Formats: sequence, structure tokens, C-alpha cells
Amino acid sequence: MKQQTVGMIGLGIMGSAMSASLARAGFRVAGFDVVPRRRAEHARSGGVAARSPRDVARRAECIVTSLPSADALSQTAAELSRSAGRGAIVIETSTLPIPVKEAARDVLAKRGVILLDCPLSGTGAQARVKDLIIYVSGDRAAYRKTVPVLQGFTRANYLRSCSRSSRTARAARGCCKCADR
Repeated sequence: MKQQTVGMIGLGIMGSAMSASLARAGFRVAGFDVVPRRRAEHARSGGVAARSPRDVARRAECIVTSLPSADALSQTAAELSRSAGRGAIVIETSTLPIPVKEAARDVLAKRGVILLDCPLSGTGAQARVKDLIIYVSGDRAAYRKTVPVLQGFTRANYLRSCSRSSRTARAARGCCKCADR
């Protein structure tokens, strides 16, 4: 069976740890970061160093993003909207305001790319040992396709069918009561 390539955009503390877990789970990881040193470290650890988000999109149909700012997500979404194939799935794990994630989702959706809003529970240290929990909001069919990838870097994953107000509460560490498990 051919090894699945997963994209990782953002190779900081969380992204590099998630990439390492994915590699240990048997995935090939094409990673990009704006910091050249992080791309080099990714390559040294066995990953494929991509030259840009566009290069990641050429290599992978499932892309995880772990980005430091709203601007970084907006720029990445714009580039992926021009380069990712229709039906590609973005697992967006960054800790950013919901309106920023919704804007990125809308940009990608115009090109047939699906964004799953996926807040993480855990620290960088927990990410290094695959002790993360991920809460997925978005398209159920896309979620099902990504479960093997999610299992590659998290200890547990949950699909949430929540309204915006519920996602806002969850983001503030509230409990989303409308979980689909």
C-alpha cells in the first residue's frame, strides 16, 4: 500500500510535534514553515521540506495547519485556495478567533476545499507524546476521511456539531453539549 502524504503548515512547537507523531504513525509529512530553520529541522527528522503552502497542497490532499496569527491563516488560506485540489481537507488547529477561521473556511470553500475547525486540548509537551485531544467542527464526511490522520497525532478526537455560540463557549473552555460521538 502506498504511504499517505499529509501536509503540515506551521512547524513551530505544536506543528513539529504533530508532524513527528504522524511520521511515527506511518505517514509521510510534507511540511512548510516561514522560518527556514524549521523546514531544515523537519527534513532532518525525516519529513519532506516543502517550499511553500502551494508545494504542500501539491503533495497532500489532507493538510494540517498550526499557525501563529490571524494574518498567517488568512495568507495560507488564500494560497491554498489557489493551489489545493477540489475536495482537499484542511485540519485547522490554530488558536485563533472564530471569525478568522470562518473567513478562511469561506475563502477555501469557494474553491471546493473543506476547512475543519479543530481546536486542540494540550500543550507542546503533550503534543510530543501524542497526548492531545482534538474537537472537530465541520463537514461530517470530511471528518470521517480524516480520522486516520487525527488518530496519528491525537489520543482522542470528537466531532462537534455546534452552533457558533457553542463554539465560542468551547473556545473559552466551556463544554459543548451538542457532541456527536
